[in-house]
Amino acid sequence: MSWIDFCSELQEFAGLLLKLEETEPTANALIASQGYFENRWRKDNSMESRRGIPLPCPRKKGLHPHKSEVVDSEISFLFKLGDDWEKDGHPYQADFQVKVIGRMSLDGCVIDLEDHWRVDSHIFAEQPDGSQEPHPYFHFQRGGHAQDRFAANASFVPGPALTGVTSQSWRGLLQSPGPRIPFAPHCPILAIDFSIGQHDGDVWRRLRQLPQYRNVLRRAQKRLWAPFFEGLVDGNKRNKWMGPVFIA
Repeated sequence: MSWIDFCSELQEFAGLLLKLEETEPTANALIASQGYFENRWRKDNSMESRRGIPLPCPRKKGLHPHKSEVVDSEISFLFKLGDDWEKDGHPYQADFQVKVIGRMSLDGCVIDLEDHWRVDSHIFAEQPDGSQEPHPYFHFQRGGHAQDRFAANASFVPGPALTGVTSQSWRGLLQSPGPRIPFAPHCPILAIDFSIGQHDGDVWRRLRQLPQYRNVLRRAQKRLWAPFFEGLVDGNKRNKWMGPVFIA
């Protein structure tokens, strides 16, 4: 399918998100940025969110730390077809990052919390000595630059704020860079739908009960995923998607 109508289909997608109260903020942010999206797409077949696009918040299930609450959530994305789209069968870049903002009160102290997860495109060259950990071309991973900025604050705990506090031992959750899990490329439409589904399955299912919503997703999946998955029969393309993990 052609990418000529991609911007208009994103606009149609936003209009359908207006049908549910929970996704109205998502829709309004997409509509407000439509002119910017169209200019970028005409310029070089790329689309980038200038700021975070609101998402329905995750349901309160399995949250850490205990007694915390989620107060906000957003997604940002950078999608670019690239010059070799038709030959490669996949976009050059299909990044999106989700930020979840939370809060908890502890003895009158308000603690700000954030969670971050993302899908990256590994478009950078491998290290010459081969020491770099394997990055599939499109991969799911936790963390990211937004998390780095949040954790760099002096009041981040554990951190400098605990310097000199030795009256007791402390515990915290550790996050390492891996694993980097291979992931199918997602355009902004598919990324937003995927994120809504991960945060609130009830909202996601109600959206997907709308025939027009399913049609927009069906076209988006066919346009992006049909050439991608068909291309994976080629060993070279599988190798690029899986990265150094794949043994040809």
